[in-house]
Amino acid sequence: MHSISNISNFLKKLLSIKNKQFNHYLFLPLLIFYIIILILFNRNEIVGDESRYLNFSENINNGFYAEKDLKPGFLWNGPGYPLILSPFTHFKINLLVPKILNCIFLFLGVIFLYKSLRFNLSQRTSFLISYFAGLSHPYFIKSISVLMTEALSFMLISISLFYALKTISDKKYILIYSFFSGYLILTKVFFAYVFLLCGIIFFLYWLTSNNKKKSSFLFKICFFPFLICIPYLIYTYNITNKFFYWSDAGGSSLYSMSTPFENEYGDWFPSYEETAGFQSESMTTKYKVNSISKNHAPFLSSLNGLNGIEKNQKLLEQSIENIKANKIKYLKNIIFNFSRTAFRFPYSYFETKPIFIIASIFHFSIIFLPLMLSISKIILKPFHPDFLILIFFTVCFGGILLLSADPRFIFPIYPLLIYITSIFFRNFKQTKNSINEKIFIHNYTNI
Repeated sequence: MHSISNISNFLKKLLSIKNKQFNHYLFLPLLIFYIIILILFNRNEIVGDESRYLNFSENINNGFYAEKDLKPGFLWNGPGYPLILSPFTHFKINLLVPKILNCIFLFLGVIFLYKSLRFNLSQRTSFLISYFAGLSHPYFIKSISVLMTEALSFMLISISLFYALKTISDKKYILIYSFFSGYLILTKVFFAYVFLLCGIIFFLYWLTSNNKKKSSFLFKICFFPFLICIPYLIYTYNITNKFFYWSDAGGSSLYSMSTPFENEYGDWFPSYEETAGFQSESMTTKYKVNSISKNHAPFLSSLNGLNGIEKNQKLLEQSIENIKANKIKYLKNIIFNFSRTAFRFPYSYFETKPIFIIASIFHFSIIFLPLMLSISKIILKPFHPDFLILIFFTVCFGGILLLSADPRFIFPIYPLLIYITSIFFRNFKQTKNSINEKIFIHNYTNI
C-alpha cells in the first residue's frame, strides 16, 4: 500500500507541473523510450531510401552533391539530411549512431511542440497533449529505426512553428525562424512549393488589405526561408541550367499518382522498366500480386537513355496527359491517398497487415472530432495567428494528396496537426500560468 501511495504522489506531482525549470526534464522518459524502441527494432542492413541518403552524404564528402552525368535520380533529395549524415560516413561511424540522432530529433520536436502549445494552453494541458503527440503516431517506430528524413523534418517543423509564433510577437526572431524553415526546405524540397504557394496567398492578401504593414509581414515570413536555400539553388542552376530547380523526383511521384488503371491506387512505384521486381515487404506489409509492370513498362521503356532532367520532364508531361484524360480516376486516387495517409490502405502492390490498419483507424478516430471542432473555431477568425498555421497545414496536406502519398509523408507535419487540434482544448479552464492570448494577438495586430 505504501508503494502504491508513493506512485500516486509521483503522478500527482508529474501532472501538476508547477516548477518551470523542471518541465523539460519531464520529457526525458520519451527520449529513453525512443532509444529502447531503436534497440528493439534496429536492423543492421541498409534498406530502401537509406542507401540514397548515404550516397548523397558520400558525394558531399567528395566535394559535390549531384551525379555529374545527370542520370535519373541525380537530384532526388535535398541536401539537408545528407549534410547531417556526411560526418558519419566520412569517419565510417556505426550507423546506429545517426539513428540515435533520430531519437534526439523526435525528442526535441516534442519539446518545441510543447513550447508552441503554451501560446494557447496551460502547462498541464500542453504537457499532456505533447506526450500524446510523442507517442501516438503509428509511424514513430519506423522514423526512429531508419536513416530517413522524417524524424529530422518532425523536429524542424516543430521548431519552425514555435519561432513563427514568436516572430508574430517579436520580429527579432525572424532570422532564427528563417534558418530552421529554410533547412526544412533543404531537407524536404516539397516544402519549397508550400512556402511559395503560401507566399502567393499572402501576397494576394497584401494587395487587397488595408493594413499593408501586417500583410507584408506575412509575405516576408513565407519568403525569408528561401534565403537559406540560395546556395543550393545556385548549385542546381549550374548543373541543370534551370532556375528554381529543386529535384528530379516530382515526375515519378506525379506519374504514379496519375495512373489511369483501376487496379492501381496512386501509391508510388519505381519509374523504370524493371518494375516487375518491385516486391516490397516489411514488418508492416506483405507483397500482393499486381500488374504494374504490365501496365507501365511500354511507356517507361521509352524513357531509357534519358538523363534525369529529361526523364523527369517526360514523366510530368505524361502525368498531366493522364490526369486530363482520366479526371475521375485522378479524383479517386486523391481519395485513396487520404485513406492511405489516415488508415494505411489501399496499396497497389502490397497489403498492410491488419493490426497496423486497426492502429491507424484508432489513432484517426481519436484526433478527428477535436480537429474538426478546432478548425470550425479557427476559420471564424481570419488571419488570426492560428488561422495562418491552418493555411500552411492545408497547403501542405493538399499538396501531399495531389502527389503519390504514404503515411510517412504526413508524419513531418504531425506537430502542425496536433497544434491545430489543440485549439479545441482552449475552451477548457485555463490556469493562471497560461500565456495571455490577448497580449499575443495585440502584438500581432500591431506589427
